[in-house]
This record gives sequence, C-alpha cells and structure tokens, in this order.
Amino acid sequence: MRLAATRFLGALLMTLAAHAAPEARPVRLILDTDIQGDVDDVGAVALLHALADRGECTILAMGVSCKNPWGPLCLDALNVYFGRPHIPVGVVKGKAFNKRSRYAQAIATEFPRNLRSADAAPDAALLYRRVLAKEADGAVVMVSIGQLPNFRDLLRTKPDEHSPLGGADLVRRKVRAWVCMGGRLPKGREANLVHDADGAVGSIPLWPTPIIFSGWEIGEKIRTGKGLHVLPKSSPVRRAYELYNGLTDRQSWDQTAILYAVRGLDGGLADHWGLETKGHMHLLPNAENEWRPEPDKPHSYFVEKMDPRRIAAELEQLMLHEPRRAERHRPQ
Repeated sequence: MRLAATRFLGALLMTLAAHAAPEARPVRLILDTDIQGDVDDVGAVALLHALADRGECTILAMGVSCKNPWGPLCLDALNVYFGRPHIPVGVVKGKAFNKRSRYAQAIATEFPRNLRSADAAPDAALLYRRVLAKEADGAVVMVSIGQLPNFRDLLRTKPDEHSPLGGADLVRRKVRAWVCMGGRLPKGREANLVHDADGAVGSIPLWPTPIIFSGWEIGEKIRTGKGLHVLPKSSPVRRAYELYNGLTDRQSWDQTAILYAVRGLDGGLADHWGLETKGHMHLLPNAENEWRPEPDKPHSYFVEKMDPRRIAAELEQLMLHEPRRAERHRPQ
C-alpha cells in the first residue's frame, strides 16, 4: 500500500509539473536614453541592471539620444560599474537636443569606463539595426526614456549587410513593443517629445508595432532618490543623485517605463496601472500631443491605479541594488 501511495504521489507531481506555467524567459531589451539632464535616467539604468541581475531581462544595447558629449560616457561608466562593460552604447548622429548636465561629466571622469569619447561610439540607429537583425522575430522590447531621433533614424535605415529589410520592416519583424516615456496624457506638452519634435513626429506616427506610453502625469507623482543615501560613496548612482539634488527625492518618470517593459507586457503590473487602449497618440507638428479615440491604433497609455507611494517604494528598492560583480572605484 505504501508503494502504491508513493507511485500515486510521483504520478501526481509529474502531472502538475507538466501543466505548470513555463518559466518566463528574460525580456530582450534595447534602451534609448537622454542621460544628460534629469537624474531619473540614472535611476532607470540602475533599475534595469537590477532586473537583469535577477534574470528578468537581457540588455542587448543602449543608445543616447542627446548631444551632450558626456552622456554616453556616463552611461558606459554605469554599465561598467554594474558589471556589464560589454553592452554596446550608441549615440545620435547629426542634430539633436543638448542640455547642460549636473552629473554626467562627473560620473564619466570619476568612475571607470571603456568608451573613450562620444565620437568613438557607433551611430545608435545603426547599432539598433545590427542588434535587431540577429534577434528572433518579435523578440525585442525597445524602451525610450528621452527624445526620439534614434527611433526616427532607425525607421529610415536602408537594407544593408545585416538585413535585406528597410528600417520600418525590420522593426515590424523583430520588435514586440516599444515602451515610451513620453507625452502628457490625455493632452499636453512633454519634454521628451517637444524638445525634439522632428524625432517624435518622425517616429511615433510611423512605428509599425505597439507603443505603450508612460506619460508625464504618471512619474510626476512617484518620488524616489532620498533613500539612496545608504548606498556606498563608491556608487555612481548615489553620486549622480548627490550632484543633481543633494540626495533628495525626485520624480521617477523613466523608471516606470523600465519596470513596465520588463514586468508589464504580459500583465504582470495590472495592479500598478490601468491601460487606455482605444485610440492613438496624435502629435502636432511641434510634438504637442493629444489622445484621439479615432482611428484606433496599437497605442496605449498608463492610467493611475496603485498608490504612487507604493510604486515609489518598489522602484527605490530596485534602485538600491548593488552589482554582484563590479569593479569598485572610489571617486577621486
């Protein structure tokens, strides 16, 4: 009888295992950032590395959408600190938005990096094209937390040695979705769009796969940063927030897009935000935006649901993540 019970239990466990939900595969992700002005870009990069260390995502490439020459060097230094010096960093080529940074030069000069100069970095649009061409169809999530010239330029790329497809067709085949921190919804002006209107108008209306927008009104209520004082002084994340606002709380626009791109596309954040899915993001020539119910396109935007303070606590906990293997360096 004991043998029969053992066999029954074994068969039951095998049946349950066969019907268990398959383990989620890491999200394969490309990040585009304007890491020069606001410090939430640094918080977003830290959060992304935390999720990668948990096995939730694979970072394929990063690009910088602004012209401050310290931006890509700062980004590369963050990647080195978090133990991922291999991540390729591209830059926007040609005209783009520029702004003085309170932290980018300091992070680039006080912490180890591999990238010698912004000029040594590849064209971000061509980098994205090369990376996408190697990926499985529908496998990549793209995230933007800045202006959009690199997305515009990606759509305009021509067939090359990496793919016989033009930019728009390559995106259609390889990109599952684009998560965009941009816009003020349902109507308004927002910096990531209006500071480079040509980039926004040249990408959002023409993008061939779903776009999910985290608008200004979402991150404006989510404040993080004050808790970063517990990080060691050897942390570039702490250093950036220290330089930007003295380690006080700051809005968390960009972090929301990262969290959703990794955890939200399959419904994992349904308790955090609702989604408005009917309609589309309409842009004026100056990139002011308005949500219009018709025609219906594969666009959606976050609607506030969970208490922003709860989301802030979740984001900041991820931002506090320290790398498993990092070349420690105490700022000079």
